Amino acid sequence: MKILHVGEYVQGGVATYIKMLLHHPAENDIEDYLVLAEEKSDHDWPLAASHIHYYHYKRSMFGALKTIPQLLRFVCEIQPDIIYCHSTWAGVMMRLPYLLVKKRPKIIYNAHGWAFLRDTATYKKKIYAWIEKVLSSCTDVIVNVSKYEMNHAVEYGIPSEKLRLIYSGIPKDGMDIDYSNFDYYDKNKINLLFVGRFDPQKGVDLLLDAMNNIKRKDIHLTLIGDNVVGNDYCIKKKDSENITFLGWLSYDKLAQYYANCDAVVMPSRWEAFGLVAVEAMKYGKAVIASRNGALPELIVDKENGLIVDFKAENVLEVLPKEKNSYWKMGVKGKELYINLFTVDNMINNTMKCYKSLVKTIIDSRRIKDE
Repeated sequence: MKILHVGEYVQGGVATYIKMLLHHPAENDIEDYLVLAEEKSDHDWPLAASHIHYYHYKRSMFGALKTIPQLLRFVCEIQPDIIYCHSTWAGVMMRLPYLLVKKRPKIIYNAHGWAFLRDTATYKKKIYAWIEKVLSSCTDVIVNVSKYEMNHAVEYGIPSEKLRLIYSGIPKDGMDIDYSNFDYYDKNKINLLFVGRFDPQKGVDLLLDAMNNIKRKDIHLTLIGDNVVGNDYCIKKKDSENITFLGWLSYDKLAQYYANCDAVVMPSRWEAFGLVAVEAMKYGKAVIASRNGALPELIVDKENGLIVDFKAENVLEVLPKEKNSYWKMGVKGKELYINLFTVDNMINNTMKCYKSLVKTIIDSRRIKDE
């Protein structure tokens, strides 16, 4: 079974997602290929060089149209059974020509966050949804990473029979390592941790406003991440008595902060899934999250975390003062992670999707032969 993964600027979360899919068990008898933009993409892949193809590209409508012939040449050369399109632009470029060509490989599409669910003008959302609806006609399976994504896809007119729910997962690596000798945090305080980009979607400004207005002296916030390069939106990084900015850290170092904080905080204005919440649960940590996007799907209020309104006055004043409260919620979160959000679950569900499509190919060939 040949799987051709097609991406645009493949870095960050999308790159991690694809890399995890490439680590499927050998017994699945799958041969993976990857096509992606050379610029602004990760170049470290667990594939043979002959299975990786880069194209020159700059994001624009002209750039997309110029790239389509390159993608079709790769398809002709590789002859995949399944094309897996990752992200909006890759989905447009790879699927557009197949609106006119009936004979094609099976196509899976994962938007990795629907464009029509982003914080943008209503007319733009309608345009994005219309494009997705048109392109769905030449798509066999559309993967959604949360029920939130899938339910809104149906509302915007995407055919429900093509939608599949496959939760994103992360590896179990490191979850049982003893990090107790880590002495960064003040054990006399409730230590909150934020991890991620400082852009409007993530709601860092709301969190900092709440921290700057808090009267309690027992809460400290650590922020790991930074402003998005080239974005006009910019958070002023100024340490204070109850706020510390650490910038970006390597994954190995980051694990220590996850493992020893009391809770991870996610004030997001929008989330298609919320991988940071899953990271927190993996390390047995409570998650304090907004009621936006898919977060209430991951966080059950007062079970494995707290759902709060970060725009409300004194939102952090009412957080529990006892560390044991956070510990109990963290235990529940770890159970949820093991049951739903491991990378093994994600890979197994994806493999089932592959096999169902290949079975369809084999059945159709058998009918033609008869």
